[in-house]
Amino acid sequence: MITADHLRELLDRGQDDAVLVLLRGRVEVVDSPESDPERGQGAMTVVSRRELIERLDAEGAASGDLGAVAAALDTMLTHQGG
Repeated sequence: MITADHLRELLDRGQDDAVLVLLRGRVEVVDSPESDPERGQGAMTVVSRRELIERLDAEGAASGDLGAVAAALDTMLTHQGG
């Protein structure tokens, strides 16, 4: 389950190429998958830090709205079979 805490961790990472992934049934924030291809093997990318910031800007959302964004991403992931 994706939570606001996951998104906060992604935003706090400070690297635009950081991503939120589903890896072995767990949601994790990782640096660029290209920087450690072995660790990213089999991971499903949920959202990048850059994409999350763009989404928050587009929706006029503040960090307080992270719960709603997390719920939307979780629903998307569920529909993709994650």
